[in-house]
Amino acid sequence: MNTAVLKGSFTLGAADFGRKGLLAVTVLLCARFLQPRTFGDYIFLLSFYQIFAVLAGAGLPSSLLRAVARSKRSGMRFAFASVFARLVYILPASALMYVVVWLMGFSAQYFLALGLLVLMMVVRGAAENVTFIFQGREDQISCAKVGVSQSAVTLLATLAVCLTSKDLLPLIGAHVLGGLASATYGFVLLRSKSFQRPESGTIFSETRSLLKESHWLNAGAFIASTYNRIDVLLLRRLLTSEAVAVYAAPYRILDLTQILPSSLIATILPSLCRKGEENSGITHPQTAMRFLMVTAFCLVVAVTVTAPWITYLLFGSKYQRSIPVIQILIWATVPMFWNLVLNAQLIAQSFDRAILYAASIALAVNVGLNLLLIPRFGYMACAAVTVVTEFALLGANVYFLSKIHASVLPEHFGRLVIVAALIASFCLCWCLTGVRYLPAAAGLLLFGALSAPVFRGDFARSVPATATSAMTGSIQNNA
Repeated sequence: MNTAVLKGSFTLGAADFGRKGLLAVTVLLCARFLQPRTFGDYIFLLSFYQIFAVLAGAGLPSSLLRAVARSKRSGMRFAFASVFARLVYILPASALMYVVVWLMGFSAQYFLALGLLVLMMVVRGAAENVTFIFQGREDQISCAKVGVSQSAVTLLATLAVCLTSKDLLPLIGAHVLGGLASATYGFVLLRSKSFQRPESGTIFSETRSLLKESHWLNAGAFIASTYNRIDVLLLRRLLTSEAVAVYAAPYRILDLTQILPSSLIATILPSLCRKGEENSGITHPQTAMRFLMVTAFCLVVAVTVTAPWITYLLFGSKYQRSIPVIQILIWATVPMFWNLVLNAQLIAQSFDRAILYAASIALAVNVGLNLLLIPRFGYMACAAVTVVTEFALLGANVYFLSKIHASVLPEHFGRLVIVAALIASFCLCWCLTGVRYLPAAAGLLLFGALSAPVFRGDFARSVPATATSAMTGSIQNNA
């Protein structure tokens, strides 16, 4: 791994950790202060937002990054055009959201809350657009400022609600306030930047251009968001809000694990976009996959061993049932980190249909298995199905990328397979056997660590100037 690339990804990771860390603290506050039923409803509504906000987003985040990285369009006119393009999708997405809630039988219970979710789509969407414009210009500091401002305002507003009313609607309103603050701040930052490249065309021509580019990616991103959140919706429909709370609390930890890979992918994505235009090869993806796979194995071991303490410290004694959930969920990081690199290549190659097809396969696997297993195994089924779904997505991504002869396997893949088998054996010994098998578990862990393909040269290679100039801000995931 190039030194500058690692330095850039760790710098961006620190900024993204601040943003996601504040969002995680927000959720932890709700888990601590709210009853499980209210917390389950809160997570259910946020999951609804995350699904339909992507549909309303029209696939603009990746389209904006790609457009700015290639043509350097990044002025106020372009920013307003991106907001208008998003508004075109918000109305039908909002209507569909109300229809889905009505079909689920929850329209009366969540009617007012859905109105706040629509407003949140507008303000947080505007903030996200500005953030991705900064990312395309490789202005990671501005990206961090916009993201952290949103999380900080949301946290403060949520804390005020948790200490007073503890009602559901003000909790959602806190997210609206955070989105409004960050959107305003983002446009102020964009206005204050003195970009040298003059803008051409009108706002409406820019809007039409963005809408044309977003067609396939929009559908793929929407389906990807759906398969990531559909388990929460199915849990709420088939079981209770309490079951949603037990499953969703540890899922927030899984979200936090994506900070480093998101930062690394954001570091190399603009470079991938430019290289895709020049039809030249690039070695970053294979190295990134190996690095992220090793990172995922470290997370699996750490979370498996410390799950009881993590659960108690973060969520309290009322979430002890979440311990086995997090021990299963953490295995999703292995295919998930791999998929992040593969998806970046699909975006860079403008192979947006593949994103749609792969996400559709993952959605079908997720819904089918959850409908079959939730009635019998409850929230534990959701955890296992999440892991299976990520592997199904991985298989689909590998297939589509092989069609365009892109990199699909990490460096030293054989050694990574051996490490995966050793780590899995260690986890089984740790979780399912008694104290007398701990020496065997320790031996498996030691062999796994010794087999890991990590080299001193990963942190000492020289970096080409083109890689240094390719660094950009962290890709945001709405929480």
